[in-house]
Amino acid sequence: MKITRLQYQKQDPNRVNVYVDDKFAVGLETNAVVKLGLFKGQEITQEELNKIISESDFGKKLNAALNFLSFRPRSEFEIRQFFRRKKLTDIEPVMEKLKTLGQIDDEAFAKWYVDQRQTFRPKGHRAIEMELRRKGIKAKVEGTLSEEALARKALLKFRGEKSRERQQRFLASRGFDWDTIAQVLKIE
Repeated sequence: MKITRLQYQKQDPNRVNVYVDDKFAVGLETNAVVKLGLFKGQEITQEELNKIISESDFGKKLNAALNFLSFRPRSEFEIRQFFRRKKLTDIEPVMEKLKTLGQIDDEAFAKWYVDQRQTFRPKGHRAIEMELRRKGIKAKVEGTLSEEALARKALLKFRGEKSRERQQRFLASRGFDWDTIAQVLKIE
């Protein structure tokens, strides 16, 4: 078998189509072509072609994961779920690469998530811990804000609201305990 043509893809100039014996064999990232040392006229075996194809699969999976991570940080569990939903297998090499790139760090993700929750949609520590557990992280939330400060911040949405019961239900739904709710609403 012989590589008869290497051609940049029209839609994505960062990828190259590899033709073996004048038939399309595989599309690769340009850096994979360089890494594998492929060139026109090169003789390859079936084993080498299989290696090239597996390199292509690795690149596709890595790009899909990096695209998924481009919107916001994710936990390792979320990334594994993403691959499961896409029905992609043999993801361990990709997960290892993401870890070496620093893209997967559950501790940093947990800190980021807690900070986001306390800033934009204030919730109690219990509610945040439950959300983190759903994302595959078992962490004790110790935020920069006290439970009472978070409850006051969440209650700003109800400024001028007359119904104390409605305020209580709202804070309870946000994961605040009764002691904190009573303290914020000055209930005895």
